[in-house]
Amino acid sequence: MRISCNIGDSKYLEEVVVVSEKTLFPKITYRRTGKNIFVTIVINENTLKYDVKYGIFGGFLLLRMLLSHQIVGDLVKAKSIEYAALRNFITVALKRLVREVGLDFAAKIRFTPLYLFYDLLSSYRSLVGYLDPINICSLTNIERIRNIFLTKFLNYLHYLEKQGILCSTSVPGFFKICENFLRKMRIAPLIIAERLVQEVLIPYMEYSLKIRNIIPLAVLIPEARKLLSRIAAPSPYSELYISANDEILPFHRGFEKISYIRSLGSTINYTFLGEMTVRGRKVPVVVKKYRDWKSLKWLPIGLWTAGTVDFTLSAGERLLREVNAIMLLRKSGFRVPMIYGINWHEKYIIREYVEGDDLVKKLHSKDLENICFLMGCFLAKVHRLGLSLGDTRPSNFVFDKYRTIVPIDLEQASSKIPPSWDLAEYLAFTIVHLKFKFDESFASSLSLAKGYLENGGSLTNICDITRRSYIRVLAPISPIYPFIAKKLYRELGCSQ
Repeated sequence: MRISCNIGDSKYLEEVVVVSEKTLFPKITYRRTGKNIFVTIVINENTLKYDVKYGIFGGFLLLRMLLSHQIVGDLVKAKSIEYAALRNFITVALKRLVREVGLDFAAKIRFTPLYLFYDLLSSYRSLVGYLDPINICSLTNIERIRNIFLTKFLNYLHYLEKQGILCSTSVPGFFKICENFLRKMRIAPLIIAERLVQEVLIPYMEYSLKIRNIIPLAVLIPEARKLLSRIAAPSPYSELYISANDEILPFHRGFEKISYIRSLGSTINYTFLGEMTVRGRKVPVVVKKYRDWKSLKWLPIGLWTAGTVDFTLSAGERLLREVNAIMLLRKSGFRVPMIYGINWHEKYIIREYVEGDDLVKKLHSKDLENICFLMGCFLAKVHRLGLSLGDTRPSNFVFDKYRTIVPIDLEQASSKIPPSWDLAEYLAFTIVHLKFKFDESFASSLSLAKGYLENGGSLTNICDITRRSYIRVLAPISPIYPFIAKKLYRELGCSQ
């Protein structure tokens, strides 16, 4: 295998990988003639196959199989190893992506072949990171090396699809993770042997490779260090997309082109109102950046509800829950904010700004009981989809000009949360906003229950708002909640 490229203004680098049965461990030699640098790596065929299959050297040899532009020798055998390298790399890359975004969300991800190329460059920085000669060569000649990789990808695409490694989509140039691939990951989680290879064997072998070849590396590193200021590795996230709103949206959109209007305020998330151009017209948008639990918004709830409600404190998980819920509700005919962009790496979304009054304001109007009735209708329809919203405080809903309830905070939505929790939390915070007035609070609970039951909601879900675990969580927030819940329990005949 041969890789050659120009590095710097006038230097030339050529690297040749030679397969020999005389050596078991890779051996690197270095020679310099004027401004030309020649690197030779001697390897054993079995060693090459082990790195291609298991990554025992962290992909040091696999990387060279996928980026080399010339093969000399037994082409049939070389092509066989080359395809195995591509197949195994893509399998590992997609498994890594699935584990990052979760099995449920992974089916919605779309990507281009460049995602794989950029992931290859960012994931396999063997020996000394960017100072590995092949990384220097790749990143300073990225268009040429990219074309080499893409040519190999297209040559083997038919076999990759046939084996269910990846699947084409209806949009040319975009691929998705095959259902069969995801199904295998559901039934075959990361096994102990695989973890040992990744966490113990590979780091040891990489270290051994570096120590055994310390002299040539000591010569190469100063040469490479001069070029570090020119190296800009592309982000794999730039080639990730998501299927939403009946279109493919970038999974990496930035908000540089969004004009800031004002902060919308949030304890845990950085949220602001802005304006951006969408399909030729300027529209108001909300930019929401998810932070982790350290900002304390969800810390008390997370502690109180441990083992009771499936709350998540992770920024990434909350983003995925919100996007999943928006997509499911929109597909089912609900009015929800339109998603304009997602940045998974930075953990934020850009969505439509919904004009209207939040339900807190409506609770203080003459429309109180009707609002609670409509909220009961809304929750019943959502629960019939098998989804619970998780955070149903009145401030998380807008009553728009069409007199429709629109959820604007779905970051805790989950199919694992009991539907009764949605009813309990909404009722508890409604009581708080009504300043603990017993009669008004109970009338609101009756309206909520009536709307819920008339739209197919389960009586059991309403009766379950008296669970001890809910009272333990909500009574400190709303002291009269237990009395309202128990009175509603008796009024609806739950004890019969």
